[in-house]
Amino acid sequence: MINKRIMVFVKRIISLPILFLIGCGITEPGPDVVIEPYCNMPVVDGMPTLTLKDTWQTIHMIDFEVTVDGEPEEYASLSFESNLFWQLNDTLGYFTHQWLTDEIEYNTYDTSYVIGGGLHDLVPTSNYRSLTDDEGKTRNAIAPVRTMAGDTLILSYSAYIQGVGRHSGELKIKLVR
Repeated sequence: MINKRIMVFVKRIISLPILFLIGCGITEPGPDVVIEPYCNMPVVDGMPTLTLKDTWQTIHMIDFEVTVDGEPEEYASLSFESNLFWQLNDTLGYFTHQWLTDEIEYNTYDTSYVIGGGLHDLVPTSNYRSLTDDEGKTRNAIAPVRTMAGDTLILSYSAYIQGVGRHSGELKIKLVR
């Protein structure tokens, strides 16, 4: 009788971790999410290249398509961030944000020019948010300024899809004059 109780006790102790390991080891693959940017820019040296206009700011639209398992995803919420900023009334330089800290770097040809202010005083070179339509498509406007010629705009994008989660990527665009 005691041996039978011990055997039942041992089976319970051993079967519980085995059940846990088997249950946690089997995972179903998630849906195939694709976020495809379409730049409509020439590719030079493997990178999309935007030629800046002679005016202060060059506005360019970038199209995005979001699909889940090959089907367009309606109402996917896309967030955008750029690494480049500029400040109103400043035509001498621009700012670069590295995302790792709140520190920003001022870039200008005139090294004697000193600027005050913080990250919140700056004008972004990208819209912040967008929703996809019933075809899974949306647009984002980027607007670099002429002093950014020679730099690379890094556009980070992230899509939140209801029931699927967040997926992200980035697009690097060379700015030239």
